[in-house]
Amino acid sequence: MTLMLALADVSLDTLTAPPAWVWLLLLVATGTATVTDLRTMRIPNWLTLPLFALGVSYWGTTAGLSGLTNSLLGALVAGGIFIGAYILAGGGAGDAKLMLALGSWVGLEPSVVVVLGVTFAGFLWSVLLIIRRQGVGSVPLMLLHGLVMTRLEFRKVLRSGVTTVEAPAMDQPLQRPEQWMPYAPAIFVGTAAGWWYWSIYGSVV
Repeated sequence: MTLMLALADVSLDTLTAPPAWVWLLLLVATGTATVTDLRTMRIPNWLTLPLFALGVSYWGTTAGLSGLTNSLLGALVAGGIFIGAYILAGGGAGDAKLMLALGSWVGLEPSVVVVLGVTFAGFLWSVLLIIRRQGVGSVPLMLLHGLVMTRLEFRKVLRSGVTTVEAPAMDQPLQRPEQWMPYAPAIFVGTAAGWWYWSIYGSVV
């Protein structure tokens, strides 16, 4: 992590913890995303794109080049894995854009904490949904099925360079698949958990 910062010419002294109001802003944003995701199966661009732009602009204005670089690295860390999930396994594009926006506000090292929190919350959320829909006994099989399908999609992308994921038109009504899992609630919980962990323990790297 220190090497990444050095290569990016970011001074460690300028990387202060995000203030409480930033975390509160992100909880409001992820809470709003949770409502829209549950209601419409979408996390709208009017929420994610301005949030990302404001995060980059704020840190670029208040902390100069180091703040701008830290904001962009945070967006890369927080959003990168979800962009990969969207390309390879059909994850939500709205989820990826929301994570990009979160990373732009909290910066590089807090983004690692947030990603870990969101990932853990997402795993628990998926297990709870499986239990609710199909019972406890289905959990191992469904998790294995998800891993296998992700691996197959990954190999398909490597061979052809394209993915089978197709984004529906914004004006097209969506029908909820039987195994649909809204991920915004996990992002909300993971962000809250990330704030708690960061405020007590700081960086994990």
